[in-house]
Amino acid sequence: MTRLAILTYHSLDDSGSVISVTPRVFADQMACLADEGVYGVTLRDAVAYRDLHGSWPAHRVVLAFDDGYANFADVALPILQRHAFRATVFLVTRHVGGHNDWAPPPAGVGTQPLLAWAQAIELTAAGLEIGAHTRTHRDLRRLDAAAARDEISGARQDIEDRVGVAVESFAYPFGHRAWTDLVAREYHAGCTTELRRAGHHALHELPRIDMFYIRTPRRLVQLVRGRLDGWLSVRRWGRAVRQALATGPPAPARRV
Repeated sequence: MTRLAILTYHSLDDSGSVISVTPRVFADQMACLADEGVYGVTLRDAVAYRDLHGSWPAHRVVLAFDDGYANFADVALPILQRHAFRATVFLVTRHVGGHNDWAPPPAGVGTQPLLAWAQAIELTAAGLEIGAHTRTHRDLRRLDAAAARDEISGARQDIEDRVGVAVESFAYPFGHRAWTDLVAREYHAGCTTELRRAGHHALHELPRIDMFYIRTPRRLVQLVRGRLDGWLSVRRWGRAVRQALATGPPAPARRV
């Protein structure tokens, strides 16, 4: 099967935080993709192609933006439109129009404003996809069935009520897989933060590549051409070891 890079961004700013990519770097990355004949698409469109053809589309990457930072509208959208790219924006629905204050933000990025509902409506009108990132960005592994259902199902309902579109895509907070059966019932696709390109993965457990690890155009070209798969494996192993040392063995995915 063709492999697909699902690229994960958060905030586009100059803070240097672990969830930030500078506007200049982002613009260079999108220009690099365009020069290589690679187009940015929504997760919904990539999944629809796989459903129809049994493989991922060639010469495509999915552009995914977690949390719904307001700088997406100011920085990313004009750049995407310049190249006729599309993207999926995952919203934390109870914080729409507010700030990223569900937990202390990563060092450097500080408290940042998030997109408002009116902007989400404008994004869908522009051909972008709105996905769900739960209601309050809680770690799903720590929730009971009722709380998980509120976070996962409730986020979809919030977006459908406020934006008026069907919601097909979900992103697990912190990338932690939990309540996967519920996610599979509520959404057509769900994204983790596992560092690899997507292949024969279940649609509700799709891996993504955090762009914290891929900054230069050269690295990006290597990634989309499949030349970084070994390097990603090493990074994936190292991150798993660090997480295990910090928190102990991961809890099994919970089902409902």
